[in-house]
Amino acid sequence: MHNKIFLVKEFYQHISVTEMGLPKILAILGITLLVLGLVFVFVPAMQEVWKPKCYLLVSKTTNLSPYTKHQELLTYLFLTSEGVRNLKVQGTIKSVEEGTFSFEITNGEVYVKAEGVPEKSFEFPVEPEELRNGLWLKIAPGNTKVSIRIEATWEQKSYAHVLGGLILGGLLGFFSFILLIVAFIIYVIRRPKVTVEIEKRG
Repeated sequence: MHNKIFLVKEFYQHISVTEMGLPKILAILGITLLVLGLVFVFVPAMQEVWKPKCYLLVSKTTNLSPYTKHQELLTYLFLTSEGVRNLKVQGTIKSVEEGTFSFEITNGEVYVKAEGVPEKSFEFPVEPEELRNGLWLKIAPGNTKVSIRIEATWEQKSYAHVLGGLILGGLLGFFSFILLIVAFIIYVIRRPKVTVEIEKRG
C-alpha cells in the first residue's frame, strides 16, 4: 500500500502591491507611535521643572496709634516643605504722610528691623516651616499713616509636564496597539491561501 501526498498551493489572484504593503505600512506606523509614546512618557519624567509662585501675606494702609504697637501675622499654612526652593519674604512699608516709623519682623529671631524711617523695602529667606508657624510684623507706636505690602515668593516643583507626558504617551500607545492589531488582521486576511490535500491510495 502506497501513500502519496500531494501539496496543492492556491494563491489569491489580483492582489496589488499596495494591498500587500498595507499591513507593513500600518505596522511601521504603529511601532513609530509606540516609540514616540515611550519618549513622551520617560523624557519629561527625567526633567525638573520649577515654577515661580507668590502669595500675598498682607496689603493694607493703616493709621498708627501713638499708644500701641500695630501687629500683623504673616503666615501661609498651606506651604509644603517638599518641592519648594528659594523661599523668601519681601515687601515695602512706607509712610503715606510726612512722618517716620519703626518696625521689625520677628518670630523670636529678628529677620529685619528699621528705626525712624519714612520707607523701607526688604527681602530675606525663610524656611517653609517658619512661614507656616508665622512671623510677626510689629510697628512701633506712631503718629503717621503707613502702607504695608508684604508677600512670600518661591519656586515650586511642577509635575504637570510629567502628567501631560503620561497622558499623551498613553494615547499614542493606545493608537499604536490599534494599528498593530489592524495590520495583523489585514495580513492574516490577505496572505496567500495554502491548502494541503492528502490523497490515500491502497
